[in-house]
Amino acid sequence: MDKITTLKLIRDGGVVGAGGGGFPTYVKLNSNVEHIIANGVECEPLLYKDREVMLQESEKMIKGLEIARELTGASKVTIAIKRKNQDVANFLAPMAKQHGMDIFLMENVYPAGDEYIIVYDVTGKRIPPGGIPLNVGCVVDNVETLVNITNAVYNEPVTEKYLTITGEVKEAVTVKVPVGTSFKQCIDLAGGFTIDDPVIVTGGVMMGGIETDFSLPVSKTNGALIVLPKNHSLIKRKTAPMNVINKIGHSACDQCSFCTQLCPRYILGYPIQPHLVMRSLQMTGDEKERLSYWATYCCECNICSLFACPEKLDPKNICVDNKKRLRNEKKGFSKEELNNVFRDVHPVRNEREIPISILYQRLGVKPYDRKAHYIENGKSIDNVIIPLINNMGSNASAIVKVGELVKKGSVIGSVPEDKMGTPVHSSIDGKVTKITDTSIYISSNI
Repeated sequence: MDKITTLKLIRDGGVVGAGGGGFPTYVKLNSNVEHIIANGVECEPLLYKDREVMLQESEKMIKGLEIARELTGASKVTIAIKRKNQDVANFLAPMAKQHGMDIFLMENVYPAGDEYIIVYDVTGKRIPPGGIPLNVGCVVDNVETLVNITNAVYNEPVTEKYLTITGEVKEAVTVKVPVGTSFKQCIDLAGGFTIDDPVIVTGGVMMGGIETDFSLPVSKTNGALIVLPKNHSLIKRKTAPMNVINKIGHSACDQCSFCTQLCPRYILGYPIQPHLVMRSLQMTGDEKERLSYWATYCCECNICSLFACPEKLDPKNICVDNKKRLRNEKKGFSKEELNNVFRDVHPVRNEREIPISILYQRLGVKPYDRKAHYIENGKSIDNVIIPLINNMGSNASAIVKVGELVKKGSVIGSVPEDKMGTPVHSSIDGKVTKITDTSIYISSNI
């Protein structure tokens, strides 16, 4: 099969980054690189999704790596796994060796799954500030994305999603559900809530968002649903209004610089210094503007806010706020300035990485540290809400009508061929019951 045909199958199969980013995979693989890296590191605490994908779908993952290698001409393939999952590495080792692939063990630190960190640890190369792995001859794909690549090439589009369900639920589990399954249906698969005031953290406790609407659907990029009490300290921190964050930061920051000294991008040499962005809250004019530039390359990992700051301030959100403004205004360090502020890797970088065990304690989530084992779905999902929104690129438009019967895997939303984006598919057999600008509702119970 030629490259154009294979890439079209991956696009038509709706394959996007399953680790959370959602970037269209066919675009990423339409390149020539030296190195393909499978990201099975599972960056966030409490998650078991990638671990179970590697165990349940190992052959398809390896096949996806072969397809990616053939498309890109890569001479080297590496599967990155956290050291805590040594048993998974041992399980994959014979298959990897047979196919000329390496396994690289990452330390049990956060945020080891960050692309910039994976690329540096595996290859010794640093992605340029604001760049992508392609800039240093690499492609990084989540292990579930690689499974979806294999499926798409064999005409099986993305209709299901692996995710971990944990926290205040009866049983911590990892499941594979139809895309569009409601959060509540997923929670039921874990035995239901164990508290009366639940909220859901989507994705991960460090970088995930907060949801209280349990009717929302699982998308192609969801990796976890973590249930916490509404009064948990993490929920209070994550739901604080921006005006309060700014006022407290303006009055309480003592410029200790812990936020910067523990920033994973800073210790890799990147021009990000959250304490200087915090200082900008107390400035006006040109000085305020220049200090805000140090937010540009924030990776939003939340170490500064949820771990480093002794005053429990929120440098991350202040960086994000500044970063958005700078991007809209097209401001930031010039190319010449970047040459001076992009420094060597910090000599004590390894000593400043954050062990997951310590992170659990600081976040107050140690009680939820339990294995989320894989279970077969075992429950018929008869209603789904399929998102038409693509995280990256153009959104899909519905090509079906209310009342139309659809089959699992049939295209229900399309993106023009000349636009970056992927189509969406029905994840169950059923009838279209409702269509909005953002979603298609399908029920098999009619």
